[in-house]
Amino acid sequence: MGWARELHILPGEPAVLAPMPAAWECDLSDDSLRWTPGVFEIFGLAPDAPVRRDDIVAMYSVESQAELARLRSEAIATSGSFTFDAEIRRADGEIRWMRVTADVEVRDGRAVYLYGLKQDITHLKRG
Repeated sequence: MGWARELHILPGEPAVLAPMPAAWECDLSDDSLRWTPGVFEIFGLAPDAPVRRDDIVAMYSVESQAELARLRSEAIATSGSFTFDAEIRRADGEIRWMRVTADVEVRDGRAVYLYGLKQDITHLKRG
């Protein structure tokens, strides 16, 4: 029972494991995306599905699209980073929440990539 106490699992309560974060990157020269398999899973897409940034951003709620645009622009302009919770509608129509973290890779004083992690946090928003 020692490990269960460390994970805050209470006797008689169901154990919930948080989904592992998945990695992503965006090439700022052409907005092309590269994802690990977990990101495809979050969005409900086949692992070999082509992904275009405009199509993916359209899966975000209107509020999350606005927040993403603001944070992304600021991070690129300042070579900064951001974290935010986004609501998305998966390819199958299911509404999910994910936590997005992003950092900027700078080369020769210019932002060239955004990269980070996405993690399904639906269980936290609904719990």
